[in-house]
Amino acid sequence: MEHIVDMFLKKTGCNDDCSYDTMCQVFFIYFELAITLFFAVSSCLSIANSTEGLSVRLYGLLCFLIESHIFFFIAVRLYYLPQFRDMYQRTLKMGIPENFRQRIAMVIKHHFIISNVFVSVSMLYTISMDWVQMGDPFTFPFIDVLPIKTTNLTIYVCKYILYTLPVYIAYFETCFLNVTFMYSTGVMKKYFQILDGQVEEAIVNKDEQQLKIAIKHHQEVLKFFNDMKTAYEKPILMTIEFCGLYVGLTSYFSILVIQGYIHQIILGLCIVSSIASLITIIIYCIYASNMYDLHGIYMHDGILSALFEHRSVYSRDNSFKRLISIMMTRATIPLEFKAASIFTINLNLLIKILKCVYTVFNVLLTSISRKLKETAV
Repeated sequence: MEHIVDMFLKKTGCNDDCSYDTMCQVFFIYFELAITLFFAVSSCLSIANSTEGLSVRLYGLLCFLIESHIFFFIAVRLYYLPQFRDMYQRTLKMGIPENFRQRIAMVIKHHFIISNVFVSVSMLYTISMDWVQMGDPFTFPFIDVLPIKTTNLTIYVCKYILYTLPVYIAYFETCFLNVTFMYSTGVMKKYFQILDGQVEEAIVNKDEQQLKIAIKHHQEVLKFFNDMKTAYEKPILMTIEFCGLYVGLTSYFSILVIQGYIHQIILGLCIVSSIASLITIIIYCIYASNMYDLHGIYMHDGILSALFEHRSVYSRDNSFKRLISIMMTRATIPLEFKAASIFTINLNLLIKILKCVYTVFNVLLTSISRKLKETAV
């Protein structure tokens, strides 16, 4: 039975074995773009509508930010789809470590479950409101972009299904980027494991041909890493910026909720979305940091140590010494993952982001407490 990770990657366009399936996947991406753009424009109209209440207009702002963010994700995936496909095809025979497969499978299931829970809770919330009648426009959880006045149950249900599409599209695109990034870091670990074994074998056996193969293999590692940076640096930079803006809005909306200006469900949706964004950043930071650590373990502690320990190989001819020198030089090349040369993606960045989030909430809570004390006096 095919593993869930391989099934997900093939269904999302990373496999080009069948041209018909590939064409369907590309059309599906265009469909996602059209739906996302439609909801982004509709959200703008709800924001500009002065007759709407403050809660609906602020919710429209949140929807616009989310849809714009997802639209960017989809556009990037469509643009880099050939590169994603090429990266996946090059690693089919090599695969990834089993523990990476288990973690990726957990992420896929997490996004699938959360998206269904979000839609179900939103539907139950709408049904639970006693004043909602058949044919009334939706207020929450989605802005009523099609205010059709009808009492037809079928049309009403289809209308609600239309509103669930942005939720599934958002979680699907986020899941795609998270899964492919985790898969790519797993491939890097497999590359390092193979390279470490090749260099060790070449040094022990004093095999010049084997060392040439190891150098060629290291070139493939560097090429794969450069492809990763090209495909992921823009989405990661956008995610970090979006998360910072979204957390700031969530903090501001929490004050408005406490003061009674907007509906409490707005704050709940903000918190859920902010947590999802933070989880994505955590995945990027942890796995990028792990990849850097793997480079240190296998290249510095493994390969360079092996080259220094077997000093007898330096008595070989000049061509073998030159190959060793090339391998030692290449082993010192750092594999730092940066987002558009602005942020270095590692655990230090994650700590800074979490500290910033804590500081923002702490300042807002302090200001709210001060206002409550002043009001009481």
